Amino acid sequence: MASSILLDSRGQVVSLPDLTADPAPAATMATDERKRVIAQLGEPFAFNDIRWRVIQSTKDKKRGLVVPYIKASVIIDRLNSVLGEGCWSRTYQQRTIENIPLTVDGKSAIKGKIAIICEIEIPGIGRNSGTGEMWSDDANALTAADSQAFKRSAECFGIGLYLRRVEKLWCDIGPYGQPADLNKFRPAAVAVLAAALPRSGTASPAQQAAPAVHESGNGSRTQRSVPGPIARPAAQTASTPTRDELLVKKALYIQALGEPLYNDAATKAKSSIVPDTPSGDAAQQIMRSLNEACDLLTHTRQLAAGVAPQIVDQVLDTYKVQTFAAVPSMEALGNVRLALETAMDCQAAAA
Repeated sequence: MASSILLDSRGQVVSLPDLTADPAPAATMATDERKRVIAQLGEPFAFNDIRWRVIQSTKDKKRGLVVPYIKASVIIDRLNSVLGEGCWSRTYQQRTIENIPLTVDGKSAIKGKIAIICEIEIPGIGRNSGTGEMWSDDANALTAADSQAFKRSAECFGIGLYLRRVEKLWCDIGPYGQPADLNKFRPAAVAVLAAALPRSGTASPAQQAAPAVHESGNGSRTQRSVPGPIARPAAQTASTPTRDELLVKKALYIQALGEPLYNDAATKAKSSIVPDTPSGDAAQQIMRSLNEACDLLTHTRQLAAGVAPQIVDQVLDTYKVQTFAAVPSMEALGNVRLALETAMDCQAAAA
């Protein structure tokens, strides 16, 4: 770096950095490390960390349409757990928006808003900002705008972003605007939360779009392309899955296999477990069996894409399979696969 030379009162040389020189570039993480940090920030939250807000209710206020959200404190916990306390920062700017004309109860009025801009900085990753606003005459205007801006800024790093894709749910609501019976509400809530999770960038064979057979209005079946399973649950770690994780994975497997095939595959997997097997090991064994079922279904769909539609119809009718989304059992799926493989071999020989 270039420098300017000065002498102090003793005649000693003092070297000062040249302020006109370009500043040193900010440190950045390696690409793989950045991806790892972003992935950890964007991981789904535990079910108990999620709250539900009523956006519409029935006249008697006993049922409501709810959407999920997370508290600012949960986001702070996520940032601290992934990055470490003191390893990220946030700054705020406040703006006031005045003289906003509007109509209240049929009367013209002039109101103002408080706007907050929150910027979160993660060294080595970058900065993102979000805005929040609230009517200034609200008693909690500043707190609400602050929280809104902070959450929106965090979403830019992927924190809780999937919650915006969650389908709205009707449920019985209690006096504080939360689901009245959490145990009753939980399965449906876990299912919509799982459906909102993003697909992985590179789909495995069981996740890719695969041809399916469905019945048209005249009763005949035709081929069409449909989305494959929603991000089939990933390979398991050595830790024992929590109840929430198992519920999420169950929803994914049912969507991938269809409920009849899932029930049959899961029942067969459970029956093969040796008594006194630790619960974690048993869960891993069941998931491996379900993954194998996903792979078999995907392979069978791919076979169907290469066989004449009328042959596919005959095979499915023979084994009483209405569509690939409603395969009744693993046995039926295995029989369909074998029949389609034979049909494909015959087609290849005749070509």
